Amino acid sequence: MKLFKFALVAASLGATIAPANGFQPSVAIGSNQFTIGVAGHVPVICRARVEASLVAPVAGTVSLGTLKEFCNSPAGYRVVADYSPALASAKLVVDGKEIALGDSGSVVVSESDQAAIAAHAVDLMLAEDGQTGSLSFRIEPR
Repeated sequence: MKLFKFALVAASLGATIAPANGFQPSVAIGSNQFTIGVAGHVPVICRARVEASLVAPVAGTVSLGTLKEFCNSPAGYRVVADYSPALASAKLVVDGKEIALGDSGSVVVSESDQAAIAAHAVDLMLAEDGQTGSLSFRIEPR
């Protein structure tokens, strides 16, 4: 959670009102200074999701749809794909760029150095017919 503070400072004002006729109220503001502080808490909210939930296990490229990401972290974020070992020979294609899925079980799909909203076309290239496994996406604020 990030804390943002704003401060308003009033400058010294001097005023004297002299009545033209009879008694009239007057206002005099001396050289006092005052500060009004406003503080707010803005939670960091990050989301990543893909439209497709089930994909036919056939060799070739299969569309997963669009990866939609949102993160308001001022320092940025990264989106990571986690996958089962059975998909280690497959590839993700994000906006036309191929990303090999190795033995590690996770790979960075996209990242930003600031808060952002983005959408990416995502495909999965399966190496063989009947290849199955699980794939999920998570977003990590910095």
